[in-house]
Amino acid sequence: MSIGLILEGGGNRGAYTAGVLDVLAENDIYIQDTYAVSAGACNAVSYLSKQPKRNYRIYTEYADDKRYSSWKLLWKTGSLFGFDFIFGELTQTLLPFDYDEFHRTSMRLHIGTTDVRTGQPVFFTKETICPDDMRTLTASASLPVVANIVEYEGYELLDGGISEPIPLPAALKDGITKNIVVLTRDRSYVKKNKPDFPLFYLRRRYKAYPKLVEAMVQRASRYMQERTLCYQEQERENAIVIEPSRPITIKRQCRDTALLEEIYQLGVRDANNRLVEINRFLAMNR
Repeated sequence: MSIGLILEGGGNRGAYTAGVLDVLAENDIYIQDTYAVSAGACNAVSYLSKQPKRNYRIYTEYADDKRYSSWKLLWKTGSLFGFDFIFGELTQTLLPFDYDEFHRTSMRLHIGTTDVRTGQPVFFTKETICPDDMRTLTASASLPVVANIVEYEGYELLDGGISEPIPLPAALKDGITKNIVVLTRDRSYVKKNKPDFPLFYLRRRYKAYPKLVEAMVQRASRYMQERTLCYQEQERENAIVIEPSRPITIKRQCRDTALLEEIYQLGVRDANNRLVEINRFLAMNR
């Protein structure tokens, strides 16, 4: 039986996910199918390449680098995050990504994006990732308004978290009924039922993409529905949900590396506290 690993996004709250994944890797727990969006997808690639602590170093050494994220970048390039730097110099030279191991492993990665013309999720495989083309990963992490639309093989794409913020439905649709879910919000979190930007602005900004605007308006309710599904699956003993044991209140673009260190360590502690449960779940379903 194939088991899924489900990773939501959340910008630099992804430091929590990095901590959880490092505990899994350090205990030789590698899940066959990972479904991930946005920051979750960026964390997932280092998990599949078996490079624990790589994303930890990204969050704690480079999150405050203006090449990584800055308002100046947004003004100059249309994107708050410096994807050319992140998937260029950072990935190729500063903290080299092991493409060979990433593609050699039998583990599969399903990268969630949003088709801006339909407002629906589109998933891509790890085979779309190579040193000179990281567009599917870039698209998955490209937040609306503060990032550019990414064109790839006839698609126009933005952040996967718009259309499927917690990609458990994609795993269930593929017949993967046992899953480990990593969230970046604590159990008490309730997402406000309003878009992140004024509706009139979204309609003007994306007037050519009304389905995208509709998806953005519905995102809060979709997010809460998918959270509910995660906990329902846990109650049915079909899933384990790992979520922060305390609220994470930072903004997506937090550049405080000390805070990101704390969030990473929170992920490490929470995952270690669930390790016996995780191993029991895996033993029962493999």
